[in-house]
Order: sequence, then C-alpha cells, then structure tokens
Amino acid sequence: MSVGLAPAADRLIVSTEADWNDAWYLVCMKVSTIGFVVVDARERVAAIDALRAAGIADISGYLDAHPAVADRLRHGMVILDVNEAAVRMFGAAGRADMIGQRTQRFFDPLCTAQVNSARAFAAGATAFQQQAHSVRLDGSRFETLFCVVPRADGATSGLWLASFVDITEHVQRQTSLNTLRDELAHVARISTLGELSASIAHEIGQPLSSIGMTAGAMLRLLDRDDLDRDLLRRQCQRIVDQVARAGDIIDRTRRMATKRDSVRTLVSVAEVLTESVQFVRHDLDRIDVRFSLACTGGDALVQADRIQLQQVFVNLLMNAIQVHRHARTTMPEIMIETSDHGASVVIDILDNGPGIDPGNAERLFDGFFTTRAEGLGLGLGICRTIVAAHGGSIEAGARSQAPGARFSVRLPLHRT
Repeated sequence: MSVGLAPAADRLIVSTEADWNDAWYLVCMKVSTIGFVVVDARERVAAIDALRAAGIADISGYLDAHPAVADRLRHGMVILDVNEAAVRMFGAAGRADMIGQRTQRFFDPLCTAQVNSARAFAAGATAFQQQAHSVRLDGSRFETLFCVVPRADGATSGLWLASFVDITEHVQRQTSLNTLRDELAHVARISTLGELSASIAHEIGQPLSSIGMTAGAMLRLLDRDDLDRDLLRRQCQRIVDQVARAGDIIDRTRRMATKRDSVRTLVSVAEVLTESVQFVRHDLDRIDVRFSLACTGGDALVQADRIQLQQVFVNLLMNAIQVHRHARTTMPEIMIETSDHGASVVIDILDNGPGIDPGNAERLFDGFFTTRAEGLGLGLGICRTIVAAHGGSIEAGARSQAPGARFSVRLPLHRT
C-alpha cells in the first residue's frame, strides 16, 4: 500500500497580522530575532490521516518500510509567511523569495528533521525539535535548531509555526572541542605507552627469544643424520606461532599509538578489559600483584570506541600498579569486577593500597593535577572526558569494608 499526498484545494493566505489577530504573531514575526516560518501543513496532516484510515497503526514503522512515502511527507508543507530574521538567515532578498515555496527547499536532502517531525506528530506529540542541516537560497549549508508546533487551532486551520536558530558557530566550536579532546587523548596514549615501554619490550622479547632458541634447535636437527621431519615440522610451527604472537603485540601497540578518528562499534566489555590487562601484564608480574578479573551478568556489550575504552582501563590499571609500587604494599592486589545495573554496566577497579588522600579526592580528575613527580596529570582527566563522551560516568572513592581505592566506570549498555 502506498499513500500519497493530495494537494490542498485552496491555499491558506497570511498576509498581515490582522489575519491572525493575536499577540504571538506580532512577537514572533515582527520582533523576534529567531527565524520564524508559518506553513500550510494540511497536505501532511491529510496524508497521516489517510495512513490511519488505511489501518496503519505504527506510522513510524510504515515510513521506515516505505521511504518513498516518507520522502513525499517532506514535500507536504508550503511556506505562507516568514519574518525578517528568517529572510536574513536563509539569504533571501525579501519575504516574497520564500513565501509559496515548499519547506524541503530549505533542508539538506539528507536531513531527517522533516520526516522525524511527521513521525513525532503522528505519535501524538504537540511539539518537535531537532538539529537540522539547513540550506540557504544560494545553496550554502548551515546548522540550525529546528522547532515546529501546530497553532492552537492547527487541527482545523492547518497553520503550523516553525522556528530556526542558527547554531553553526556552536556546532563548529563543539567540533573543535571534540578535535582537541581527541588530540589530548592521543597525547595521553603516547604518554602511557612511554610508561609501558619496558613492559612492551619484555613482552615482545619473549616470542623473539623463543624464535631464536627454536631456530637454533632446528639448525642442530638439520646436522643430524637421522633427520626427524615431524619434529622439524613442529619446530617450524612453533616459530610461526611465536611470530604471530609478536605481530599481535606490535599491532596492539600500533593501534594504541596511532592518531585516528573516533570509531564506535559494538564491543564486548570483557574483551576490552582482557586486552587492557595484556598491556600491563608484565608490570603486574614485576611487583607480584595478585590480579583477578570477574565479569558477572553475562557478556556486556556497549557502543564505544574500542581503543579509547582500552585507554581508560589501561590508565586506571597503571595508576593502581604505580600506587602499589610507590607504597610498597604488602601482598598487593588489583581486582576488576563488572556488574549489570539495568541500563548500564559498572566496571570497578579496586586495589588494596593506601587509598585516596581525602585532600586530593575532589581534584583527581582535574586537568594537569598529579600526585606523582613524573606524571603529566592528563590520565584521569582524559579518562573522564572519554567516558562522558560515551554517555557514561567515572568516580573514585574508598573501598567499602576494605583498605584501598575504588574507581568505578559506568557505561550505557547496548540492548538488542
């Protein structure tokens, strides 16, 4: 079934404030610096009513399944009047350049704002707003906050009021802040890798040493008269396995060091934690830390940048290791525990060190604050920024009923 749009038989006309006879028209159209546009929405309302009359209850789902109908809804509003702010915003010479045009002329073809507003009103909403990709008359693009509401008697008059606020500068500033955040995160990763250089060298040295010893054994086997081909084959396979192991270490380190745009995918929290532990395994062993990882509540999935999450957990683990090293903790322990809290997963990193100095508790996540002479003071601040960008939170405190510190990372769970 396909339901189209029937053109309105008679065109609504709004030419003077007397046609409205109410104060809000004067305020919106004559005084406000916000761009206001009055539209004839009868075609759109009629199209949605036709869908309901055809027995379609889930209109949003129907529009998803029938993009052609959704596209026609974008064409279902005609501009009746605009204020001077809208004229300036869209680069028109005067009101006449916009009046009578269909609203989709002023939206980027890929912008979803108009269709989403149709979905919202079909579901019973009385107002709608969304960031929109708008288009001026000269074709240039800019960002707006688009809002639309039916007039109080819109059900009968078909008059809707839309507003546009130019937020291009705000979006550009936010983009710049995101770029700066990514730059700082990259600097922090490089700093962390510098601290892990001894661990990485040790980790990659193990497979290289094994390759060397195996190759030497193979040379000795080749000198024997009774050549054991099966043993030689096993030794070759051992070299292949150790090369793959060394390659994995190099690839993991390269991914952490590479400057890259944030890429979010569906990732397993347990896998990210396991990969993060691999970075610090040598440091754990070097000071004989008793380590445990307990993931409860199933395999939690989050929509996240895998490398950035690794950065968070590697940093928190390194902090715990350094606390033990400096405090010379007797029988040091580090534990990672995950738990499902409904819509979110909480990852706790706990240690049995001296705990957090109450005088520093409120400053831990401040930029450039550090309690270590060799520290940059970037780590925890970057951790908080990354977690917040993923819709989560991070907090620090004392362990309950045990000595030491607790860092808790809360992330929104992905639900299928």
